Amino acid sequence: MKLQKIFKFIKFFFNINFRFDLPKKNKILLFDEIHADALKIIFKKDFNILKIRKKNIYFWIYLKQIIFFDFKFQSYCINYIKFTSPNVIICFNTLRFQLYQLKNYFKDINFISISNGTYFDNKYEARKKTWPKNLKCDYLFINNKFHVSRYKKIIKSNYRIIGYFRNNLVKINKTKPNKQFLYLSTLYANHLGVIDRHPNNFHKKLLNFINLYLIKYNKKIHILLRSSKEYPGHAFEINYYKKIFKSNCVLHRSNQWRKKYRKLDDFENIIFTFTAMGYEAIARKKKVAVFAPYKTKFSDYKYNVKTYFGWPGPDKKGFRFFSTKKITYNEVERVLNNVYNCSQSDWNKKYYNIIKDQSYYDSDNKEFRDFILKLAKI
Repeated sequence: MKLQKIFKFIKFFFNINFRFDLPKKNKILLFDEIHADALKIIFKKDFNILKIRKKNIYFWIYLKQIIFFDFKFQSYCINYIKFTSPNVIICFNTLRFQLYQLKNYFKDINFISISNGTYFDNKYEARKKTWPKNLKCDYLFINNKFHVSRYKKIIKSNYRIIGYFRNNLVKINKTKPNKQFLYLSTLYANHLGVIDRHPNNFHKKLLNFINLYLIKYNKKIHILLRSSKEYPGHAFEINYYKKIFKSNCVLHRSNQWRKKYRKLDDFENIIFTFTAMGYEAIARKKKVAVFAPYKTKFSDYKYNVKTYFGWPGPDKKGFRFFSTKKITYNEVERVLNNVYNCSQSDWNKKYYNIIKDQSYYDSDNKEFRDFILKLAKI
């Protein structure tokens, strides 16, 4: 048994970067380095980072484990937390269940998890089957109230609504008159990190119907690309849309996440299917045309997934003016014309009020920041 542990240690040893200094004590700890840049903007204060993706291990903290042949990363996390003495531990990945396991060891520390996207039923069901039981968190900040019931089935926590934290960090600029449509790309990386080069038939059908609409009404469509220049699937994404729309499309790309939100603010009318940025556009009071079938078959899942607009909330009749679950040319034309011909003032009066609960906007994350700083006793 000891021999197996030694081999495990050797393998682990050569996949990490050791540091021979010691971390400073800090009242705030970020668990998992993702979105550290956003947290710096939110707090404008220093904080510690316990790196998960590219493990950066403090040797003198890890030494205690080596003596007892304990090479588990969880043990290192426990020792690191004890050494740095945070009042608050924050994670921007609600799917990082290791955070919830650590809560069992630190009753007096506030554990905070923040949602970073829009999940469908497949995500929740998969976690119910594969995650450990009795997971706990002090506060879980999520996009909207409709997802609370889904999270409660897998994580015991207090829940607060935050909207989308990165969207909250970008000031909403008043849109200059621009009635052209901006389509939010949905070409995505699957669970293996590989771009889906065979998008489902639903998207192909929708985009071809949109192209027929553009030709009929002599319009162009603007497309906000999902991938950055460095991403392996970037060229594929560009060629995919050019093949369908030919010269009828204008492509927008950016390697900086802030600029994508500013691009949203340049347009009155947003087209999306089920990308999180579409819901962020709602928080920015954009007029939206939504095409989302009741269920969709994704290439990396073996069953149909519920994807209707607003899931898991109710499917309201009032949504039908600007959305459809049935993808036919007549429906695409109806929805696009409804949104295009609707003034911003009419949209705000008649439709924004029935969808505003889909996504909340906390300007500059002020409510979130004040709440966390109070917990951290700063």
